[in-house]
Amino acid sequence: MRVKKTATVKRQDPSLPNENMLIVGASGSGKSAFLREKIDFKQPRIIAWDPEEDYQLPRIRSIKAFLALAKKTGFGPIRVAVTVQPNEENFERWAGIVFELCHAAAPMTILADEIADVTRVSKASPYWGQLCRKVRKYAGRLCAITQRPQEADKTIMNQVEYTWCGALKTQASAKYMAAEMGISVQELQDIKNIPRKQIQYWIRKGTDAAKRETITF
Repeated sequence: MRVKKTATVKRQDPSLPNENMLIVGASGSGKSAFLREKIDFKQPRIIAWDPEEDYQLPRIRSIKAFLALAKKTGFGPIRVAVTVQPNEENFERWAGIVFELCHAAAPMTILADEIADVTRVSKASPYWGQLCRKVRKYAGRLCAITQRPQEADKTIMNQVEYTWCGALKTQASAKYMAAEMGISVQELQDIKNIPRKQIQYWIRKGTDAAKRETITF
């Protein structure tokens, strides 16, 4: 897929910083609260893979309609959540279209929710892998979100600058993320959430030591 190119400067800039983020947590762990705190959902360019309809964005319900919007938009403003059958084929097509919309002169936030449902533990699919590996140079900020990190592809794990981890329900997920964060399973399981008052989480930047932080409502 090739969208209409409206910008005259180069699409990529290798000097751009890495702002990619992996967000992991069970339902109710505070993922949405953290995203609302860190992301401006009113920005002119934001696209979401949104199978559960969690994001308050204009919504499209077919890949065909998303492709048509992409061709019309080019590198201009686009605010949309794509809600289609969450399977690997649709996700791969979505990722390919999103990458074609990325441009160094037009920063964009990209949300990919519930990636464990549409990726495999082995190597990432071609378009999704391309998005994970190259999006930084095209001024994309990719936020990959999952409740089951051990079942998601590992390409995104190696391409993020920030790893956020909230409360997890299974021991398998806790062991996996404790190793990723460089903390003990007990430290990860010690975080506490008080409904409607506060949430706690661990966050790690690059290879720095993970820190426990709190959002108070």
